[in-house]
Amino acid sequence: MTKLIHVDKNDETLMQEVMNIRKEVFVNEQNCPEDEEWDDSEYNCEYYLVFDDNKAVGTLRWRINNEKIKIERVAVLKEYRGRDFGKQMVEFVLNDIMTMGLPIYLNSQEQVISFYENFGFEKYGERFYEANIPHFAMKLLNK
Repeated sequence: MTKLIHVDKNDETLMQEVMNIRKEVFVNEQNCPEDEEWDDSEYNCEYYLVFDDNKAVGTLRWRINNEKIKIERVAVLKEYRGRDFGKQMVEFVLNDIMTMGLPIYLNSQEQVISFYENFGFEKYGERFYEANIPHFAMKLLNK
């Protein structure tokens, strides 16, 4: 059974789950430098987890940045990809944040641009690199 939750930042157990998933996906799997994964925004974000039964398998965060909402650090454990956990998590979060009336954007790794296009995001600008991984900026189009 899938469960999605908005994480209370004061819940050390759930925040550890967030950090474990990000470390596994970004640091271990994608070779992102650990000092780039953890940033000054950690305490200014809202965090979410998706569970398969009682196992945390994915996470993301969002924050307000220059009067826009930026979705970041979207990660699903490798063995759980392709089972709609990422899709369910993004849908859940978009339902939470779209009511705020602010523009929504993200920086997508190039290989998953089509994933975000399915939600109505459109890439713009030039390719850039974060942690040696090609990215494009994407914005949610008004529906």
